[in-house]
Amino acid sequence: MNHIAGIAAFAGFAIIALPAQATEWIGRWGAPGCSADDTVIGLDAKELDFSTFEASCRTLRAERRRDVYEIAGECHGEGRPMRVVFTVRVDGDTLSFIRQRDFDFSPKRFRRCR
Repeated sequence: MNHIAGIAAFAGFAIIALPAQATEWIGRWGAPGCSADDTVIGLDAKELDFSTFEASCRTLRAERRRDVYEIAGECHGEGRPMRVVFTVRVDGDTLSFIRQRDFDFSPKRFRRCR
């Protein structure tokens, strides 16, 4: 199945399930871990929380391209708002920033926080 993994009907309600890989980049991510002393970011369909880098971004789009995701956002922090594009790869519980356009930061590798 392509964009929609399946539709299930239960007690008269239709449940539409998206494939897990379509949203696997969404979550709270930390480097090297997820404690208060680590670098923690949050990614979701509406907001990219880079407050640890003194920026917050509104998610404009997220598209899967083969084995990576391209995520575009409009970020606010110091100075004028800027449009940014990130390319990330998710491998299990690891998220890696492959490419960052207009907003570069380190670290590049994060693990999923529970």
